[in-house]
Amino acid sequence: MILRPRSHFGWGASAADYANPTKGLVVHYNGGPTSLRTVEDCIRYWKGVRTQHMSGNGWADIGYSFGVAVNGEVFTGRGLNRYQAAQGTTSGNANYYSVSLMIGGTEQPTPAQIQAVKDLRAYLMARGNSGTVLGHRDFVSTSCPGGVLYPLVKDGTFTGSGNGTPTTSTGTGEYRPENGDGLYMLYEYGDAIKPLQPKLGVTSDGYYGPGTEAAVRAYQQANGLTVDGIAGPQTLTHLGLTAPAPAKDSGVVEWPGVYLKDYTAHTSARTWQQRMKDRGWTITVDGKYGPASARVCLAFQKEKRLTADGIVGPDTWRAAWTSPVT
Repeated sequence: MILRPRSHFGWGASAADYANPTKGLVVHYNGGPTSLRTVEDCIRYWKGVRTQHMSGNGWADIGYSFGVAVNGEVFTGRGLNRYQAAQGTTSGNANYYSVSLMIGGTEQPTPAQIQAVKDLRAYLMARGNSGTVLGHRDFVSTSCPGGVLYPLVKDGTFTGSGNGTPTTSTGTGEYRPENGDGLYMLYEYGDAIKPLQPKLGVTSDGYYGPGTEAAVRAYQQANGLTVDGIAGPQTLTHLGLTAPAPAKDSGVVEWPGVYLKDYTAHTSARTWQQRMKDRGWTITVDGKYGPASARVCLAFQKEKRLTADGIVGPDTWRAAWTSPVT
C-alpha cells in the first residue's frame, strides 16, 4: 500500500495521547457525498477535516487514525499508537484504530479503496492488532459508515487478503519512517533505522519496536545521555551515525546550530520564542534570550524529561516542534 506520512500534509507529530489499539479497525465515511475525484481533492479534504476537528471540535488532532483516498493511497491521521476521537466511546477510541474512506452518501468505494483497507488491516495486524473490522455504528447510534460501506463491513469484504508493506508513491521500496521530524521512536519503521540497530545489538529489521527502544534507553543510560528511548541527534551522533535533517514538509524547523543561553541575541531566539508562545507558554518574543526565556526553557525541559540546563540546544529545539503539547 502507498502510505502517506503526516509530513506529506505539513504536519508534525500528533499531539493526541498515547494508546495501544489492539482490538481492531473501525470503518468510517464522510457523511454526505463529497464528490472527490482525484488524490489532490482528497489531500485538500483531509487537511480540511483536521482543521475542522481541531478548530471546530477542539480536539488535539484530526479524529481518525488513517484515511483512504479514492486512488487507494492511505493517508496518516493520528497514526499508530494514538488515542482516537472517532468512535464515540472511551473504549472504542482507546482500543481500536479508525479509517475514514473519502466517500459519502451513496457514493461507491473504488476497488483501490477496498484493497487499501485490506492492506491497512494487514499493516496493523503486523503491529499487534487483532484484525477485527467493525463499523462506527457498532459503537454509537449513527448512520456511519453509511448504507454502502456497512454491508461490506458485515460480509467480511474488508477482511480479505492484504499487503501490509508500505511503499513509496512509485510503489517500490520501503517508506521513510516517522513523521519526517528527524527522530526515530517507538513503532516507526523504515530502511533508515537499520544502521542504528546493529550498533545496539538488536536485529537490523528496520522496525523500531519495544526491543529497539529498550536498547536505546540502555545505551543512553550507560553513556550519560538523556534517557527517553528516542534516537534523536544526540544519541545518533554518539553512536557515530548522522542524524537526519527534518523533511522540508514536516513542519519542523531545523536546528540553526546556535545554542540559546543567557543574553543570546539572534533571529533563531525569536523563532524559538514564537514557537513556545504558540505552544501556550508565557514568553516575550523579542529575539533576545535572557533569564525569562531561560526559565521557560528550563520548565519545558523538565516537563519533557530533557537535560534541564536552561539552554536551547538541538534536542530542546527539536522537542519544541515534535513533542506533544501537554
